[in-house]
Amino acid sequence: MKISVTGKISNHPRIKNGLCKVISFALCAVISAALLTTSTAAVKVSAAETASELDQFIAGWGEPTEGIGGKAEYIIDFEDYEAETDFTQLEDLKEDWILENATGAHITHIKEENGNKVLQFAPFSQMILMEGITNRYVFSCNANLGGEQGFGIFIRSTGETAINPYFEDDASGHDIKGIGPAGIYIIPNHDILRCYIKYYDEEKSPDAKGKYLNNEVIEIKAPDSFFSGYQRLSFADYGNGARVFVNGKFVASFEFSNVVDGYDELLSECRYYSNVAVFDADGNKVGEVQNAMVCADYSVLALGMRIDTAYIDNISITEYEYKIAGIEIDASSKTDYLVGDGYTGGINIVINYENWTKKNVAAAAEALEGFDTSSVGDKKVKVNYKGVEAELTIHVSEPPKPTEEPKATENANTNQNGEEKSKSNKPLTVGLIVGGVLLAAIAVAVILVAKKKKK
Repeated sequence: MKISVTGKISNHPRIKNGLCKVISFALCAVISAALLTTSTAAVKVSAAETASELDQFIAGWGEPTEGIGGKAEYIIDFEDYEAETDFTQLEDLKEDWILENATGAHITHIKEENGNKVLQFAPFSQMILMEGITNRYVFSCNANLGGEQGFGIFIRSTGETAINPYFEDDASGHDIKGIGPAGIYIIPNHDILRCYIKYYDEEKSPDAKGKYLNNEVIEIKAPDSFFSGYQRLSFADYGNGARVFVNGKFVASFEFSNVVDGYDELLSECRYYSNVAVFDADGNKVGEVQNAMVCADYSVLALGMRIDTAYIDNISITEYEYKIAGIEIDASSKTDYLVGDGYTGGINIVINYENWTKKNVAAAAEALEGFDTSSVGDKKVKVNYKGVEAELTIHVSEPPKPTEEPKATENANTNQNGEEKSKSNKPLTVGLIVGGVLLAAIAVAVILVAKKKKK
C-alpha cells in the first residue's frame, strides 16, 4: 500500500509537530484498518478450513428434511420449563417421547444452574423416542456426568418401553451395566466411550428370562472427559452405519451388514443387522460382533440413567432424506378418468432409497407431466419426485350419456286438476247399481203376479 501526502506544511514548530501527529495518527488508522480487514478475512478462511469433522462428514447429505414434530431441526434446550419440574409433567415433550421415572425417590427434573436450565437425570430414569427414525439423522446432546454408573444413549434400538428392558432385563454378565434390548448403547466416561453392542446369545443363562440377549463391550478413546464439564456427544446415523463424534471431533464408527429377519425369542418383529464392525478414528478395527441385534428398519433413540446423576442440555435431532435410488407407481393409483376430469389426487408413488428402505407419498398435481383428459384415449403421464421420474398410463373415456326422464302420462285415477280421484267411491257405485237391478227385478215380479190374479 502506497500512501502519499501533498501540500505545503508550515515551518512553525507547533503546527509542524501537530500536523505530523495528525498525519501519523491517520496513517496508523489506515494501516490498522487494513490489518483488521486482512485479519478478519484470515479468521473467516480459518473458520471455513476448521469446520468440525461432523460438519464435514454430513456436508453431502443435502438439506434437512421434515422430521420429528414436522420440524427440519428438532431442538430441546429446556429454557421454557420451570425449574424443579418433574420431566414426566412436560406435556409438549410427551408428544414425542416416553418419559419415565423408576421410583418416587428418584425424579428426573429441570435444574437451573448459572442462569441456564438443563435436565438432571436421576437413577433409573429414561426418555425414549416414540417413533423410529427411518431417515439419515444426526442426534446430539451436551452431557456432564457425575460418575461412572451408566448414563448413556441408545441408537438403533427397537423401542421396548419398560424401564427394566432398557437397563437390566438382559442380566448381562459383563458388569453391572447390563443395559437394554436390541441396539447399541454408548456410555461416555472420563476418557473412554463404552460401546455396548447387543447380540443374540443361544447360550445365555436363564437369568435373561429366555430372551437370549447379551452385550459385547468395546471401548473407544474419548478426546475429552465428560466428568470435567459439558461435552457434546453426537451420532451421525446413515442407515448401514453410524459415526460417533465428541465436540465435533470424529472418534469412532460402526459398520452394519448382513440383514436377517429377526429372532423368534425377541419381542420386536423387525430386521436386524447381524454383523457390526467397530473402528477407531484412525480406521483401525477394534472389534466385531456376530449375531448382532441392531435394528435395520429404523432407529429408536433413548437416553437413560443406571445409577448416579447426569446433566443433559441442548438435545437436537436433524433428519436428512436418503438418496433416492428410484421411484415406482403404486399399484393402488387411480388410472381411470372421464373427459374433463381434473387431477384431485389418487396417483401414489413408492420411493426406493439407496439404503433399500421405501416410502409411499401422494403425487402432487405439479409433479405430473402429460396428465390430459381433454379427449378420449390412453395417455402417458410422467411423475417427477425430486428429479426422479416414473411413468404410468391413464385411460380417459367419455362420460355416460344422461338418460331421458319418462314423460308424465294422464292417470285414469286423476281428475282434470290432476288430483287423484277417491278410490273409496268405487264400492258405493257398484252397490247402487246392484241395488237398482234388484229393485227393478222385484217390480217386474210383482207386476207379473198381479196379472195372473186378474185372470
